[in-house]
Amino acid sequence: MIPFRTPVDVGQRACQHTGSPLMNPALGFGDTSVTAAAQISFCYDKLRQSELKRNSWVFSIKEAMLRAIDGNTMLIVPSLWSPLTTYFRGSIVADQSNNYWRSTIPDNLGNDPLLTTLWEPYFGTLTAALYDASGTTAYGAGEVVYTTAGTGTALVYLSLISGNADVPGTATPYSATTTYYKDQVVTFASVAYLSLIDFNMNNEPDLAPALFNIATTYAAGNKVGGSDGIIYQSVGSGNIGHDPTLDGGVHWTNTGVLNPWTSVFTGGTGSMNWLLIGGTGSPSGVALTTLNIQYPIGTGPSTDLTSRNIFKLPAGFLRAGYQDAKGTTTWLGGPSGNTFRDWDFESGYLISTDSGPIRFRFGADVVDVSLMDAMFCEGLGARIAFEICPSVTQSTAKQQTIAAAYKQFMGEARISNAIEVGYQDPPMDEMISVRY
Repeated sequence: MIPFRTPVDVGQRACQHTGSPLMNPALGFGDTSVTAAAQISFCYDKLRQSELKRNSWVFSIKEAMLRAIDGNTMLIVPSLWSPLTTYFRGSIVADQSNNYWRSTIPDNLGNDPLLTTLWEPYFGTLTAALYDASGTTAYGAGEVVYTTAGTGTALVYLSLISGNADVPGTATPYSATTTYYKDQVVTFASVAYLSLIDFNMNNEPDLAPALFNIATTYAAGNKVGGSDGIIYQSVGSGNIGHDPTLDGGVHWTNTGVLNPWTSVFTGGTGSMNWLLIGGTGSPSGVALTTLNIQYPIGTGPSTDLTSRNIFKLPAGFLRAGYQDAKGTTTWLGGPSGNTFRDWDFESGYLISTDSGPIRFRFGADVVDVSLMDAMFCEGLGARIAFEICPSVTQSTAKQQTIAAAYKQFMGEARISNAIEVGYQDPPMDEMISVRY
């Protein structure tokens, strides 16, 4: 059985419901020989987003750390992905539909986020707080900060751990007793090195061979790192222009040893507890812009203690999720149940007396079909078929049949989803909590 992997897979189910020929998988929605293809292309994303917003689907629930906006808060602005730009691990870009993606590898060149697995959806915060250089603030996992020297440049970092008190731009020095993992960066003798392997321990970075260079002439016994991660040793002298991974053992000997480090990579240095994601001082990644907003009545910067706080909703936000999915610990022996929140949602912002930071659960605009539940995909395919049926079949009877199929498939998907979500403890009425 081939699972749902792409939007075309969902579209093919819509074709089957309407009795339309299947699209050529290589052409997808661009298959002009199939009448339904153009119809599906027009409505697919609209209906996908609509169905995602109608229910709190388990696969779409994400979490983001939101910090209250103050006078120094900046807005994160991912640039449109370009096939000519080399992105580093952590770079965030936007696709044609303004969905955000984060690179999972260093030196990411020419890999379209919509067509490869080398990017992951970004559903994090859209604001960056000025890093508190006093050292009194510990940042939560997923929070974003920026540092600046006041010279017009800035670097943007994402916290990888909770309780993060590290200085983002301070490089992590190499230690022979520490185990490093792939893509982590350390410094040794003032040179930055990127780990090429997991479980990297007691491998001095400066002793790792340099990556193969097609323009370099190698002598007998010279070692290089191949593009496959293996160390190769030159068989003879005058060795130039022979890629060791393609040489077949003529000019190079495969040592079978993994190359642990490289000093040639796109990116920057900093604490391993922070991930550099961009800034004007980095080679690629997100940019920052001034957050010019008209504060709603009763709200203001977090430094204004007489008003409520305002938080920018995260990337891909569609609907708020259950914040205390299985209840909370009661205060001072009080009755069980959650208390009501004072949250208001307005024009892409959350407004609350909560001083934050808030770990916010929400339903996200999931684009990657491989992340969706198969039952949801079945329901979405039936919904698309229902919408395009009149123009494709000119049959109201068939449309009613498809409507029944949609009701069944999406209903079963919601029941299954509800079982996974489980019981949600409702907020307690103030009258009951006060009288206790």
